[in-house]
Parts: sequence; C-alpha cells; structure tokens
Amino acid sequence: MNETEKVDASRELDLDLISTSWRSLTDDDSFYAMMAVWERKLSLAQSSPSIPLLDGALQKHLGAIGQLLTDRRDIQIEDPLDIVLSETPAPAMVLSPNGLVADLNYGAAAYFGVEQGAMAGTQWLRVDSRADYQAVRDAGVGKGNADYAIVRTNNPADQLAFAEVFKLNGGDVRGSYTVVRSLELEWDDSISPALNKAFGLTHAECEVCELLFALRDLDLIAQKRTVALGTVRMQVKSILSKTEVHSKTELVRLLAQLCARAATKRAQKDLSWTDPLGNERIFQRSDGRRLAYTWCGAKDGKPILYLPDHTSPGFFPERVSTLLQQNGIKLWIVSLPGFGSSDPAERSAHFVDCCSALEEWCEALSTPLCGVLGGRAAQFYLIYMAMVRPDLFPGLLCVGLPWNITPKREAEMSMVDRTLLTLCQEAPFAYDIAIKIGYKSLRKHGPDGYWRMVFAANEADRRTTRDLDALPLLRATVRHLYAQGYEALKRAQEVCACHSPSDWVKQLRVPVHWIVPEMTSTLSADDLDEITQLNSLVSVEVIPDSGELMPFQNPETFAKRIIMLAA
Repeated sequence: MNETEKVDASRELDLDLISTSWRSLTDDDSFYAMMAVWERKLSLAQSSPSIPLLDGALQKHLGAIGQLLTDRRDIQIEDPLDIVLSETPAPAMVLSPNGLVADLNYGAAAYFGVEQGAMAGTQWLRVDSRADYQAVRDAGVGKGNADYAIVRTNNPADQLAFAEVFKLNGGDVRGSYTVVRSLELEWDDSISPALNKAFGLTHAECEVCELLFALRDLDLIAQKRTVALGTVRMQVKSILSKTEVHSKTELVRLLAQLCARAATKRAQKDLSWTDPLGNERIFQRSDGRRLAYTWCGAKDGKPILYLPDHTSPGFFPERVSTLLQQNGIKLWIVSLPGFGSSDPAERSAHFVDCCSALEEWCEALSTPLCGVLGGRAAQFYLIYMAMVRPDLFPGLLCVGLPWNITPKREAEMSMVDRTLLTLCQEAPFAYDIAIKIGYKSLRKHGPDGYWRMVFAANEADRRTTRDLDALPLLRATVRHLYAQGYEALKRAQEVCACHSPSDWVKQLRVPVHWIVPEMTSTLSADDLDEITQLNSLVSVEVIPDSGELMPFQNPETFAKRIIMLAA
C-alpha cells in the first residue's frame, strides 16, 4: 500500500470511527465494532507516522459525542433492580435469596436500618408480619406461591407503618429477588380526580380509597367516616369492581403506584456507595483529604491490607470472612483516592498520589502489616510500594497476573484491552471518549450487566455473575469503584498503560506470590519459568476450576492463601 492509498484508507477508517462511535451511544455491540476500527486505525498510524491519528474533523465529532455524554439525564436505565427501585420515591430495597441487600434506593438505608451488600435481617419488620414476609421469601426459592404481601414495619420513629413485599424475577438465573417497598407515601391531591376519571369512582369512594391507603383497616375507616362497617364493605366491593382488581391488597398496591407516580420530588438514582460491612472509617491525610477504609475478619487479628481494583471483587463471601476470623486475620480494605468515600486523587499525578496515600495510612497503623493482597490493577501500586518501602509491605499475595508482566502475556491481551491501552498512550482524547461510552453502558445496564460483560470469557465466572446470592457483594463493588464517576475506570486503565510492573518485580526484596485462576489463563511451564525468573522471590500458583471471581468459587482456597501470607 503506497502513501496515497494509506491516506485514503485512513479517511475511510475515520468515517467508520464516527459512525460506530455515534452508534455506540445506543447500541452496546457497536462499542466492540468501534474498538475494532480503532485497532486498524492505530496499526495504520504506526506504519505511517505522517498520517495523523486524530485529524480536525474526527476530533470535532468525538468532541460532540463527549459533550453529549456529560448529560446523564438521557440514559435509559435497563437494570431491573434500578427500575423497580425508581418506581417509588419511598424507601425500598431488593434482597437476594439468602437475605443480602442487593440494592436500595435513596433513604432506604436509614429507613430500614440496612446497608447494601449486608444482611437485611428482620429488625425493621413487626413480629406479627414475619410469617407473611417469610412466605414471600420462600416462594422466591420455589417453596410456596405467596408472591405478594403487605407487612407492618417499624420505621425509625417506632411508629406503625406498612410495606409491600413481592417477588422479582432474577432474569436468566434460578430463583427470585424479594422487593420490600414502603407504602408510606403521601396522598396527592391529584389522585382522587385521576380515580374518578379513569375508573368512575364517586367522591365517597375516592375518600374510602384515601383512608384505605392510610389506615389499611375497614373498621378504622368506618369510624373515621362515622358510617356502618357494612357500608364501607359495600363501597370497597364497588371500588374493586370498577378498578378490576381482585382484593384489597391489589387495590392498595394500585394506589401506591399512583401515589409514587404523582410524587414530584424523586431522589436521583445514581451509583451511590455505602460500606456493606458497616465498618468504614476515615483516615485524614496530611493535606486534609480523606482516605476511606473498612475491614473484615477478626477484629483484633493480624493486619493484612487488601486493595481491590476495577476487575476484582471488593468484598468477599461470608465464608472467607469466617475463615479469616477463625484464624485471627484482620483484612483491611482500603479505598484508593477517587474510589468509594475517599477524596479524589491529584489528576496530574494520580499514581504517585495513591502511593503516597497508602504510605501515610500504613505508617499510621499501630501494628505493622503482615502482608498485602491485591487484584490486577491494584498490584501496580502494591508492587511499587513493596519495592520502595519493604519495611511497610513485607510480602505480597496477588490475584491474577498483570497483562504486561511479560511480553508474551501482553501479546495475548484481548483486542479491546489492547486497543484501550494503546489509545491511552497514543490518543488520550479518544481514550477518554471510549471510557465515557463504556461508563454510559454501565449506568444503562446496571452493576449486574457490568459483571456479565467483563466476565463472559469462562463458565465459572458466568455462573457467579448469575448467582443472586453473590450479586449483592458484586453490585456493592461496582458502586464502590464508580461512586465518583467514570474517572475511576479511566485511571485504572491508565495505570496499566503507563507502568511496567516487571521492572519493579526485578528489584523486590520481599516475596510475591501470584495465584492465577486456571480458567482465565493459558500459562505453560515456559510462561511460569519466565515469570519466576524475574526474581528469586517470585512464585506462581495456578488455582484449578477457578475464574476471575475465584473468592466466590473457591473461598476456602482463597482464604487459606491469605492465612499463609499472614504466617
């Protein structure tokens, strides 16, 4: 291909990039098509340095897309949990089959006294309603057919209140979620005229509906209206007939939906963050910024630092925590600057700023760390810190190998990951737009959709991302990583693109042990030798029958490696 042909090919690729970039805003599959075009564009630019990677026209179109992506109001949410929670401005939560809080809306944490990813318990529920509540929960796992109930709850003011409980199908998974939504909504003035217009209810029948929604008891309604109980029963029967519902329970649910839609002030649904462990603390850095951290395991156990990243779970199943507690291990989980409740990092020096935060936090510990645990991208910070401060980081346990640990492994990266890393290095402006498009998809499909997109490569991870009892903790992880916007994903990719951990590994004076999930790697004996030859203190172990979400698939093995690290 001569120079003229290369220029023509570059222009054709620019048109394809503009087309696929715009389509990516509404079609998720177009994102992969866009990345494939970028791969060809990058390859062409590398072979012909005189051809610009981003000319004025392409940059103008990408800029328009970037401007559009700053407005999040046009995002059509498709996550079923987000949808059911956004249908009401009243407190509401969704529970997994084993009782973990999979999601909750604004105000639900305070109203029910729960946290996302934690057990919901029944402290918010009146004792005389627990049987009805449990009947719906049992139906969610195939034990009975009670798919709806109205229960009495204890609100924060210890006043009697009501909530509806019903099943929510988990999609292409076995079992159902349980939705709990408060019915403590104010009766809006527009409801009665709407009932009259839509169903032909009389003025008296509208009054009965209002009292039924507030009191839920026909005797109390009769007393309130100073009429006979039989009169109220006849009016309710007439209302049921006109609205074509079959019971008082269904009628109350209909009225609740009308009240929810009439509410003018609705809390904005966002990827908000709360610590599911209920142990979050704030460390004040020397410059006044906050660094958030939490813990699991044994309260006074041997301290180990865990640093999650954007592709590793930030919170582990109860079995892992139990084993750590039994073996006297306290796992400190630190939120890097820009994640969870930690203040953002300095944009111009993100990597250095995050390492400085970790250093400050470790120096403030009353007991020195026994070891450090990290996921893929988090390893970059930990390996670097172990190199420069071996006194603070005595030994590393890393889950999964970084893609650029060896040249051979880097060559095996997926097309999307490889293209994103190259864009980060060669065209930061285009890289920023691509990350924004990915973040829009995350908000559209919700946390469950994120995990299923990232971990579709092997059967073990696919099973885990469809396990309703695992999803509450995985959803909490997504909210932790993206609570402060798309910048979290952007920085995680930048760390991988701009640093080479193999150079640091060669200089380590502390041991590092990699546990590699078998189903996510095709490492041969030669590959393992190449990695262990980086440093005599390096060891690699392949964990059979495991994917990226190994802590959920083999919790005993995962916990044992942490215990060995502490020993």
